[in-house]
Amino acid sequence: MKSAVKVIIPASGSGVRFGGKTAKQFILLNGKEILAHSIKKFQDEKIIDEIIVSSAGENFEKIKNIVRKNKFSKVKKIAEGGKRRQDSVYNALINLECGMNDIILIHDAVRPFVTGKLIKEVVSSLQGADCVIPAVSISDTIVRTDKNNFVKEVIDREGVYAVQTPQAFRYDVLMQCFSKANRDGYTGTDEASIVRRYGHKVKVTEGDRRNIKITVKKDLEEAGKYRRK
Repeated sequence: MKSAVKVIIPASGSGVRFGGKTAKQFILLNGKEILAHSIKKFQDEKIIDEIIVSSAGENFEKIKNIVRKNKFSKVKKIAEGGKRRQDSVYNALINLECGMNDIILIHDAVRPFVTGKLIKEVVSSLQGADCVIPAVSISDTIVRTDKNNFVKEVIDREGVYAVQTPQAFRYDVLMQCFSKANRDGYTGTDEASIVRRYGHKVKVTEGDRRNIKITVKKDLEEAGKYRRK
């Protein structure tokens, strides 16, 4: 039986770091909400069977409108978000009807430049693995500072990567690890860190340098440049 591929897009962020009254996932980029751009990339891929968005209840109507006007037929549900990203992902996960061998992709709502090629790559790379994450090598010098912002350590770049999304997981592994994390009161930096904590290996595949996460206003300016190229 063919495994289904389902996507969770946590979109509960308030956009505090971005500034302004509008959460960054709802800010317009070339006339469409950033979230709409992100959803469309998965809507357009044949290998994707279902999409679920998790968000604060106050934003449900906004998301329903985005889904309706863009005809995002693969968005079947909107799940209640939580205080932590981890809670938002888990709430979406338990609202999905999945077989044990299904594949779950988790993608940041504010990474609108993910490509179909990368989506297919993380899915195909999951064969023989429990979790796959896309990542790009670090070319800049990396330093660690003290509390006064003086450099105390220069970090070797060898083997250092910046992690992106979508991250891919086997459903059974992800559900088991999230259940354990909730039981233990553990908060991971991302979903892959939770899976790794409970003994599963995380495989890295090559990411895309244009697959940026829009976190601050400068990122939005960079995004505008990408759209013009």
